[in-house]
Amino acid sequence: MASMFSNFPMNSVSQSIKKKYLIIYSIVIIVPVLLIYNLILGYTHRIVEKDIVSKNLLSADALVKRFNTEISDAVLQMQLIAEVDEEAKLQPQRMYERAKQTIASSTMIQSVTMVDAQKQMLFEAPFALQTQRAAYDFPNFEIVRWSKNYAVSDVFLNPHGQRVVCISLPILDNHEQFIGMLIAELSQEHLSEVLSVSSVPSNGFSFIVDRSGRVIASTVMSEIGENFSTFPAAANISRYTSGSMKGEYHNESSIMAYKTMWDGWGLVLGVPERYAFKPMTDLSQALTGTFVCILLLTLLFIRIGVQKILQPIVRLTQFARSIERNDAIAVLPQLTSRSKDELTVLWHSMAAMAVSLSEKQRMVEEKERYLRDVIEGIPYAILTVDNEGRITHINQQFEKITGYPRASMMGMHLSDMQIENKEADFGILNSLNDEHMAEDAETYIIDAKGHKHVVKIVTSKFYNMQGGNIGSIAVFQDITQWKLLEEHAKQSEKLALIGQISTGIAHEIKNPLAILSGASELLKDEIAAMPQDETVNELVNDIYRVVRRMNGIVNQFLSFSKMTSEQEETIRVEKLLDETLHLLRIKLRGANIETVKDYAAEQASFVGKSNKLMQVFLNLILNSIEAMPDGGTLSIRTSVSGGAGNGVLVVEVKDTGMGISEQTMEWMFNPYFTTKEKGSGLGLTIARDIMMEHGGSLQIQSKADEGTTMRCEFPLQKEGESP
Repeated sequence: MASMFSNFPMNSVSQSIKKKYLIIYSIVIIVPVLLIYNLILGYTHRIVEKDIVSKNLLSADALVKRFNTEISDAVLQMQLIAEVDEEAKLQPQRMYERAKQTIASSTMIQSVTMVDAQKQMLFEAPFALQTQRAAYDFPNFEIVRWSKNYAVSDVFLNPHGQRVVCISLPILDNHEQFIGMLIAELSQEHLSEVLSVSSVPSNGFSFIVDRSGRVIASTVMSEIGENFSTFPAAANISRYTSGSMKGEYHNESSIMAYKTMWDGWGLVLGVPERYAFKPMTDLSQALTGTFVCILLLTLLFIRIGVQKILQPIVRLTQFARSIERNDAIAVLPQLTSRSKDELTVLWHSMAAMAVSLSEKQRMVEEKERYLRDVIEGIPYAILTVDNEGRITHINQQFEKITGYPRASMMGMHLSDMQIENKEADFGILNSLNDEHMAEDAETYIIDAKGHKHVVKIVTSKFYNMQGGNIGSIAVFQDITQWKLLEEHAKQSEKLALIGQISTGIAHEIKNPLAILSGASELLKDEIAAMPQDETVNELVNDIYRVVRRMNGIVNQFLSFSKMTSEQEETIRVEKLLDETLHLLRIKLRGANIETVKDYAAEQASFVGKSNKLMQVFLNLILNSIEAMPDGGTLSIRTSVSGGAGNGVLVVEVKDTGMGISEQTMEWMFNPYFTTKEKGSGLGLTIARDIMMEHGGSLQIQSKADEGTTMRCEFPLQKEGESP
């Protein structure tokens, strides 16, 4: 044995193996460690930067929403100041007192100036009333006069030579004629304070610029009034865009988010990179130290490995060469009988390999059985087919969703099964044969009973050990209930939004409506106490009834959360239509509109809520009146088809107005969509919902310049039966 080993150049073998050993360890350990180190740093840098950008965008969005809300509140406060009396005359003294109260309660508004239609200042609150008229050349004067709407200015010099920004609001008389303007100067210190305390990152910055790029407010007070029009983010805002970017701020590389506000102002929010990436820098230093330690330990292990593992490898190499010289039979007994090192373990492992093959076969069968149990236990339907499209395996979920027995489907061609959606462009068999595979596609399948199931399908291919394709697999997830819940959730969100808006509107008009209600009752009592013309009595009674009805509607909105509702009663639609036309008779006469009634001879009744239905007819008839500004004909027709229990009552409101274009028709029932200058966009939406509440429907037929027909259909019920 010793003489045989002496024939090999021991040192050359050792040096060769050592060299290869070091090269392999360097490639397998050192290079991947360095690569992973760089990948971790790069990935962490991207994650941190993405997080900073996301936080900046969220903070910018929150600040913009807050400023937009504060500007809206300021406009509402100015509208309260700008209210004129019944004679539509300017009341500087009254408006001056209101302005002082507004300034005292508002942190946003620091002064209010009133000018007349000739740009002459009437007062400047909170200072004294003007005794000598002075001109106030406000930059947005003509824009506000022309648009009759509020406007937010850029930075300009006020009569005191101060750089300010303001909101200007027109003062209109009862005929919507421009008679003056209110100019409210906004507190730039307040805006800057909001920037400093609201969602600004640590060591970050933010500022607001006007349309010309001049700073209105900033976390750095010295920047107020400076021209930032050349600042990249401010330039992007001037193009009415929003997003994030990198740029220089005070000669520091920073990450910034920018967003345009309602009235052309823009917000920029950011943080210098040296502060943003400080955690990243600390992490990099910690990782560097960690990886240096790993490399040192790796080199130490390599050295130990060379010393401790090299000798068994040299022996194994010598044994391999002895095999080439046909000495293995002579060497092997001595090696196996005397040696107890790694080589012996290797030899015994090789000898035991054949014994373990049978054991491995048994384990393979157990794994196959385990895999089969897993597939059967998965809560998704699984289907496998071969390259010809024939079914090779299905699980119990697929059998359950299709309703076909498993035995009848095995071996069947997929195209022979009546489960696919023949009308859809997406086919299951085509997806399985597609080279690119369909990922997360939605379709529906028909089960054995003809029921439709909406499913999400993911497909993939099978390959053998040689890389050849041997079939495909499809996984189906039944999402029918999810789709129904999704639609229900969307509808619930819409209804919740409409409820919130309706409650807000009702709350805002409740106080003035209470005044109107009291005044109408007093007026009714006064008229009843003295003889008057019958027309006057009738008009007073109309006012009293309408105000009471409006008060009932407002109270219903405000008590919506308690689920209270109007009492149902038996309704004759012809009587309800006559009452509606009676309330609108003066408006119809003033608009030079002729009313034509064509009621069905057979008068039908049904159970419903009269106030809500009157609201429907009021909305429809008022829309027709506004569609005929030069006069025309309003036709109201009723008809009945079928009998009680399955009949239909139809009410048609037809006008000869300007009609509705085809492009506008598809948006008519969308909340807040309106073609009127003063419309809310809720009339038709509310009318449609009331009709649906009564089990009916509302349809519109119209063409441009050909008039409009609004058709209400009510299902007729037996008296006492709920709609």
